[in-house]
Amino acid sequence: MNIEQLRVKNFKRFTDLEIDLSSCQAPPKLVLLIGANGSGKSSVFDAFEYISAPHKQGIRDYYVNYWEKISGSESSVSINLGGGVNLTRSKGAHTVTTPQSWNSKSAFYGRSSFRTVPELRPQRRASANLASDSDRPQRFIEHDIRFDTDISQVTEKILREVWGEDFNSETMRARFVDPINDSLARIFNGVSSTTLRLIRMIPALEQKAPDVRFQKGNSEIHYDLLSSGEKEVFNILLNLFVRREHFPNAIYFIDELDVHLHTRLQYALLEEIVENWIPENSQLWTASHSLGFIEYANASDDSAIIDFDEFDFDRPLTLRPSPKSEHNFDIAVPRDSALKVFPNSKLVLCEGKNAPLYNSIDFPGFLFVVARDKNAITIQARALPDFFGLIDRDFLGTEEIREIRRRRANLLVLGYYSIESYLYHPKNLAELSPKGFDEMDYREAVQRNMKAVRDRMLVNLEKNRNSYEIIKEFSRELKRKAIEEITRATDSTDFEKYYPFLDMKTNRPGDYLAGFNLQVGALASTRWMRDSIGAVIGTG
Repeated sequence: MNIEQLRVKNFKRFTDLEIDLSSCQAPPKLVLLIGANGSGKSSVFDAFEYISAPHKQGIRDYYVNYWEKISGSESSVSINLGGGVNLTRSKGAHTVTTPQSWNSKSAFYGRSSFRTVPELRPQRRASANLASDSDRPQRFIEHDIRFDTDISQVTEKILREVWGEDFNSETMRARFVDPINDSLARIFNGVSSTTLRLIRMIPALEQKAPDVRFQKGNSEIHYDLLSSGEKEVFNILLNLFVRREHFPNAIYFIDELDVHLHTRLQYALLEEIVENWIPENSQLWTASHSLGFIEYANASDDSAIIDFDEFDFDRPLTLRPSPKSEHNFDIAVPRDSALKVFPNSKLVLCEGKNAPLYNSIDFPGFLFVVARDKNAITIQARALPDFFGLIDRDFLGTEEIREIRRRRANLLVLGYYSIESYLYHPKNLAELSPKGFDEMDYREAVQRNMKAVRDRMLVNLEKNRNSYEIIKEFSRELKRKAIEEITRATDSTDFEKYYPFLDMKTNRPGDYLAGFNLQVGALASTRWMRDSIGAVIGTG
């Protein structure tokens, strides 16, 4: 299910607002509302609750005047969901034009931004009807209390499994624990080298609080001791785990999904929710003014961005998706003002989620900004000569890098495959000197990984290289030499010949490193790391 058009009249912030998604080539899986605080984003979610409430339990008609922008004048909301489904609600009237097969009770599922639970407390037995969404917040200024119910529901299911005739511990773990832990691994991977895993969920017994515990690094910690961001991620995942079976074809709307999260976690969480947790035939609406969410939405082909900034909502207005652009940073800081905002900084666009990591190294006069990928940076470096671009080496040959630097002085290239190749370089680890680390043993483990992946890497080499926009500018001879260089280098036993082409994002020797509890922040803080990246960006 997806929204094609939404229209609200005399409703909270809006006199007459239409959001029109009909121009999208395909229905977007994600609709991101962006804009400053107070611009009206959350009012859209109140409109979803207003129009869906008559189909659910717990309708509070005494809120009806709350929705009215001008008291005494009629408020109305209408939604075209596509496929012949149209909803309209105004004061005292509610109409639906819909095929008989459409399930109105499970059409909308929303969460307010007030959902964080700082600590677990003794619970009363949850009595919510999940299918009718009876424990939902009915205004988006209300607290979302579902977390207690979610804990109760999932632990009850676990207990029923334990005492069932077909009890199997491995099957139970696969059903109730692995999906959440798999998501936690994807979300926190690359943000922190300390993993977070759910290891225990014991229900509230004998008037005690539920016992929910996690493995964090080598430590076992209680839910209450998680950071606010970690609690927020677990809250969202558990809620979707418990509820999404009741809303398989719905409009999900979650206000400020990025609460308590820094930029890298924002991107990772939104990516995980959209791609793995929102059902295939559903759509997610969320509101944010965070750069991480904007970056993901701008990079995704399956999203639409609706910008609420700088509009007069006292007048009739139609909003349509903002044009997709390669210039992700423009949404947060307009291109023509970026250098004015940071007048003493060199702005460096870098790949993926690496900007916070580069910024943590603290190069005076440099500000690193996230762009989508290598191709986006290549295009921007051509269009924006006052910006710098920093791209991963990946499978670029030595002469190709020289040619890039000759053509574009503002496009920089790492000397190794990616930033992870610097973080986990033997010299960097040797400087950090974790207890028990042996540099020679580590180099041998790295070389074994190179041998294990080399054949597969070479089979896909040309395909991977052809995805680089910059490759199109090179001569056939230059590309041939690069492939020959990589083929020879990856067969060498000389560490500094093969290592520049080893993907240490996915092919580092995890078995060897597992016992050292390495923190990404610590790995980025060494003198070797600072000098090595500094040599690339020219700080010396």
